[in-house]
Amino acid sequence: MKNTVLLAPLVITSLLTPLAFAGNSETEQIGDGSRLEIVIVTGVRMDESLVIETSQLARPGVDNSDLLRLFPGGNRNANGPLTRISQYRGLFGAQNNVAIDGFAYSSDCPNWMDSPLSSIPQSLTGSVTLFRGLGSVDTIQEGLGGGIEITPRKGGFSEDEAWSSYGTAEAGYASNASAWNASVFAGFHNRDNWLDVAASQDKGDDYEFDGGVVAATEYDRAQYRVGYGRRISAAELNLTAVINRTNASGTPALPMDIRFVDSEMYSFTLDNPVGPGELTLGASTLSVNHVMDNFTLRPPPLNMKGKESFRQSAPFGDAHTARASYRLTPGAFDLEIGIDGKWESHTAKITDPTNEQFFILNFNDIQRDRAGLYALVTRQMENWDLEAGVRYNRVTMNAGEVGGDLAMPMMPPMDGILTTQQDRLDELAAAFNAADRRKRDHQWSATLKASRALGDSTRLNVGLGRKVRSPSYQERYLWTPLEATSGLADGRTYIGDINLKPEKSIELTAGIDWTADGLKLAPEVFYRDINDYIQGVPSSNETANQFAMMMNGKPPLQYANVDAKMYGADLAYEWSPAESWLVRGNLSYVRGKRRDVRDNLYRIAPLSSFLEVMYVRERYFLSVESVAAARQDQVAEYNDEQETAGWGILNLRAGMDLGRSFNLGLGVENLFDKVYRDHLGGYNRVRESDVPLGTRLYSKGRSFYIKLNASW
Repeated sequence: MKNTVLLAPLVITSLLTPLAFAGNSETEQIGDGSRLEIVIVTGVRMDESLVIETSQLARPGVDNSDLLRLFPGGNRNANGPLTRISQYRGLFGAQNNVAIDGFAYSSDCPNWMDSPLSSIPQSLTGSVTLFRGLGSVDTIQEGLGGGIEITPRKGGFSEDEAWSSYGTAEAGYASNASAWNASVFAGFHNRDNWLDVAASQDKGDDYEFDGGVVAATEYDRAQYRVGYGRRISAAELNLTAVINRTNASGTPALPMDIRFVDSEMYSFTLDNPVGPGELTLGASTLSVNHVMDNFTLRPPPLNMKGKESFRQSAPFGDAHTARASYRLTPGAFDLEIGIDGKWESHTAKITDPTNEQFFILNFNDIQRDRAGLYALVTRQMENWDLEAGVRYNRVTMNAGEVGGDLAMPMMPPMDGILTTQQDRLDELAAAFNAADRRKRDHQWSATLKASRALGDSTRLNVGLGRKVRSPSYQERYLWTPLEATSGLADGRTYIGDINLKPEKSIELTAGIDWTADGLKLAPEVFYRDINDYIQGVPSSNETANQFAMMMNGKPPLQYANVDAKMYGADLAYEWSPAESWLVRGNLSYVRGKRRDVRDNLYRIAPLSSFLEVMYVRERYFLSVESVAAARQDQVAEYNDEQETAGWGILNLRAGMDLGRSFNLGLGVENLFDKVYRDHLGGYNRVRESDVPLGTRLYSKGRSFYIKLNASW
């Protein structure tokens, strides 16, 4: 009966969804010339892109992860307030491509505390784009899932030779967690130049739910950005510098919290007409320093003997990217050819601040390099629009030697039998160091997409693609049982497998766009067959098993290649029943299963929906928003995944124009203070929290917020 009650509003909300099928992003124009910004989702079906222009008024948030819920099929895994990992149609993390200002962002933390979604605050974001369905080969450099592109705020060039100024400033406060944010974006531009600077600060305490406080959910982050653009004849040059300073921030679903993340990213792009086409060049460099520990924001965990166990880790790394493409538009078709590459290095060491002797060098001098070549052809015919692409990647990986010292007292040998944890650790390290750690993968990906009008109001869209992803450095080079698993957050320890094969998927998509009398619908179905899917299986390494059992009482899992499938459907639409009224929402369902054994895939979002009903006038808007999810009982047995009940919450939002330069936004999220657990929320790892250890985290309770925005 409970499920029926929950699913009723879930189905109703899904029938009213956000998506316009063609055209540009929209903002509501105010009569006196100022703009009341409202989040509108739009899409262009040939490239299947759905765009959200971020609003200064409509919704609060420290990052862009919750905006993914506005997309059909979109969601996010939440390990902490700043540690959100994208999910699209069941695939998450490195299986998706997330680009920031056109460049792929690489997490350096072995547990993805510095996830791509956390690399730019929402207040400095201009737009978030999801490439629905099969992302093209220029968008998906490597991965089985979707492409997500986040574009920061930019001024761009003006139409005049004279310089003029522009900018926005924002301040906001939310009652739950006493969270506040402030940002400024300002610059000058003319016909041939633009120069802008931006800065933001986001800070909050532990958040509350009706029943207590979720410990280790505070956060503190600042970001600074500088950009410059220059027109040189017909060419356009862009230069960008981004500095991120994240201080103590909690990640309660992970074994440690962020003490700090310091990162710097520098990039340039050049667009230049050359001959009959256009040449685009780009490059970026990213460096990350990071320290995490289990004692700054939480009480240290207890070991098997009931004593506090202090741990910290200081990973650091670099990532460099480069790309070049040339696009020809002879008339009958468009042709784009390109090359791109990404070169990563990672090192991480675990220590004990109470014992200088203790260390585990879990990743040492990791190198993961990818070089790619692609070609993409699009053609518009009388009845069909076609796109075909092919990509080849070469991925090379290597790792340095590892080791560790557990700082345990010496024990006498017993007839050569391993008697201490140190002996087991040394044996695991010796086996890893003796192995051939250099690996090379050859990847071939291809897509074919077609779109055809079936009448004045209906359009058919189909796609077929092959996608490939090589193992992450954690999956391949994790040599001793640890939880350094790219934010998997299942509470289990894992070991890697140097000889893992790349994941390979064949995906089929089909959908329609239909519009009539103010109602726009876009349902789409998909089926994805995956060979060599990488996930944990029971370890057959007896040394690793003994080591893990002595450390935490649970055997480890080992990354392995299995066979899997994912299928589902998502629905997006928009309806304007009368002037000033807008109704929009989405419904998303995905099913993930193993094909080789009877089991489900881990951390798959349940049937989910989003609905917003808006009333828009010239100087203000009001909205009621529903977010809901059904029960998820199709869980992974291999890592003891817990089921979750269905839930639904209501949010109220309003925005008001206060003149030509100022806008006010306010609202309340989780209006009825619903106590619920999001299936993608992870499990609590923090002692002395109001959430029991090992149980799924409670989501945030009621929160009132207010935002003031100024623009010029």
